[in-house]
Amino acid sequence: MKKKILRIISAGILSMSLCFANVSAVSADEAAPQTITGEAQIQQVESSTSEDTQKTDSENISEDSEQGMEKPSETESVSSTSSVSEDEDTENSEPQSKAEDTETVTEAVQVSSDVENLVSAAAHITDCSSDQVAEISQKIENVQNTMDSLSEEEQDILSDSREALDNAAIAVESFQNPVSDQHFLAGDGEHMNSFRYINGQSVTEALEDVSQEGAAIEAYANGESDTVVQGLKDGTISVNTADKTDLQTEADAADSQAILLGTKDTKEGIDVSQFQGKIDWAAVKKAGVKFAIIRCGYGDNDSSQDDTKWEFNVAECEKYGIPYGVYLYSYAIDTQGAKREAAHVLRLIKGHSLALPVYLDMEDNTQYEAGKSMIVSIANTFCSTIREAGYDAGVYSSTSWWNSVLSPIAYDTTIYQWVAEWESSSVHASARYQLWQYDSTGKVSGITQNVVDKDRWYGDFPAAIGESPSRTSDGTGISYQAHVQKIGWESKTRCNGETSGTVGQSLRLEAIRIGISGNSNVGVAYQTYVENIGWQNQVSSWETAGTTGQGLRMEAIKICLTGADAARYDVYYRVQAENIGWMGWAKNGNAAGTQGYGCRMEAIQIILVDKGAEAPSSDGAAVSAAFRERTNNVSYSVHVQHFGWQEDMTDGDTAGTTGRSLRLEAIQISSPLADIQYRTHIQQIGWQNGWTDEGNVSGTTGKSLRMEAIQIRLTGASASQYDIYYRVHLQHIGWTDWASNGAPCGSTGYSYRMEAIQIVLVNKGGSAPGSTSRAFYSR
Repeated sequence: MKKKILRIISAGILSMSLCFANVSAVSADEAAPQTITGEAQIQQVESSTSEDTQKTDSENISEDSEQGMEKPSETESVSSTSSVSEDEDTENSEPQSKAEDTETVTEAVQVSSDVENLVSAAAHITDCSSDQVAEISQKIENVQNTMDSLSEEEQDILSDSREALDNAAIAVESFQNPVSDQHFLAGDGEHMNSFRYINGQSVTEALEDVSQEGAAIEAYANGESDTVVQGLKDGTISVNTADKTDLQTEADAADSQAILLGTKDTKEGIDVSQFQGKIDWAAVKKAGVKFAIIRCGYGDNDSSQDDTKWEFNVAECEKYGIPYGVYLYSYAIDTQGAKREAAHVLRLIKGHSLALPVYLDMEDNTQYEAGKSMIVSIANTFCSTIREAGYDAGVYSSTSWWNSVLSPIAYDTTIYQWVAEWESSSVHASARYQLWQYDSTGKVSGITQNVVDKDRWYGDFPAAIGESPSRTSDGTGISYQAHVQKIGWESKTRCNGETSGTVGQSLRLEAIRIGISGNSNVGVAYQTYVENIGWQNQVSSWETAGTTGQGLRMEAIKICLTGADAARYDVYYRVQAENIGWMGWAKNGNAAGTQGYGCRMEAIQIILVDKGAEAPSSDGAAVSAAFRERTNNVSYSVHVQHFGWQEDMTDGDTAGTTGRSLRLEAIQISSPLADIQYRTHIQQIGWQNGWTDEGNVSGTTGKSLRMEAIQIRLTGASASQYDIYYRVHLQHIGWTDWASNGAPCGSTGYSYRMEAIQIVLVNKGGSAPGSTSRAFYSR
């Protein structure tokens, strides 16, 4: 008996090899059963009664990706059947008994497998080329014709499969010929075509029906009783009774996203609509559901498109204290449509207290035709409209769309990202998501009409705008808002421990504002270390630290508490630093971040706790240190042929060029630790008269004269505390060995140009940076 398989495709990374593999015809005559391997991933569809199938060779379409569909086991096979010969009029032949009509029955079994593959392909039609779409359409028509030729008994058994196939045909046709009127009202049983729906029918439910009928048609072919056949068809007799009633536990929930966000806190929830019928929310809460995302409607702002269970579901969640957010299924194909859909949501949520964001469900195939740029504009318009009304806003879509279509907003910290990817142990979306829909076929106590989507939330729920979730015993909290490269000021104030900024997008923090709430006798002061500026002056309570409009990165920060009650609390903070990741926690005025490395701050978390309370968890930290400082012992800049003055180099870095045959013409050297003097040997001049004090120019500019050698020495007390080493890159020779403390380095008498230099300051008597054998050439 056919094993019950739901070909549910993980939304996203699974970019649908179905488009490329599931629509190929098999040999029409005496075809042997086709073994499916993980490598081949080929599901073959045969349309027996079509003239197109009267071929001796398979027309296999190569797949672009291995990430298209769930891989069957190597032992699973799909049987193929002999086609009806051209002179056999199946459609007009008399019905035969089950025993006699073996050829037609085998054909009916094959039809079930074909329908399953074509429904899956139709659900992912946006991943197919126009030629592949046309081929899928033709295959659907062929299988429809084959189903028309089946006996009445077989057609009755496969009635739901026929409905699913017809819906797939409409979905494909809608994609080929999109509706031009963007203002239509979408009936809930119409138009919905995406990776989740075909013509409004749930793909999950359609494939469930097809799978059950596949088992039923095999039972019919094997001569089972009508009771068994009917039981398999309606699901009262099950071939496979896998029970999925339990939510995943926190232990099961650990994944890379939790680590990336620096949290072990995950919450399990569900998303629901009228398709789940009347839900027993008391039972749902008892089952361990921590939150719900409730559909409020779909499409334009018309009451006929409100979800029929919206009012009931939201009232029950509020009654039983279940935190909730909402979503609206989108049909918008322009920004005006996005505004109307935002108005639809705002009309329905008025007067309600949402704990979670308002999401725009972006998946419908009609939107794909609008183009990627317009889809992003639709998302931004909807979210900005929702935020302006005082709510958090987000977008729901598949991994495939997040990675390709919605990538410009995948790390936008003003938008909450909700990713759909099923049948996978982790998410493959390149996005800063907070919510993962990991299952579309879940079962939860209290929901009996249909299966339900299961979701996981990462970290704390967002704070209501203007509120501060406190971690202190008296409710005093800390809030903050960052100015982010390419984004500007975040639209939402972050609170105790929330991440402000971005992770994984390589965007710098440029400025920050911080404030205390809940206790007027405590304040906050803070200062930032900024690129090209250094440590700025300290500012306080919602004043701006850092810069805006100058493109300068923040590299480090210090935060301390002020006021009469400052001694009652501790403030902890940590930063996500470029090339490092999350660093350790700093506390009460100590520095967090880096100094002297040129590493941007990319994100920050700040927490206020009672005095002496346990420090926050360091989960997700790449290093334990809160601050790294690189002191520049010596800095130097050179004037290079064709380029002029270069930026300062420090502590052994190379100033100048190598491999480009460009001369050094002048140099400046300085140190915050030591007193330095230097002099240079110049083409046509020789050793310049006298020693040059630090910060001044030795050499020439505008005369096209090469530097050939250099001497550098320390003076005063510095000479007894430090040694200074230096080496040069010399024409025809390359790097010399290291000279020190006033000894010449380079050459005289050879007319060799200096091309680059390195300088290092070490403690007196410390090891040399390298060999000191020969640093100077003279004749």
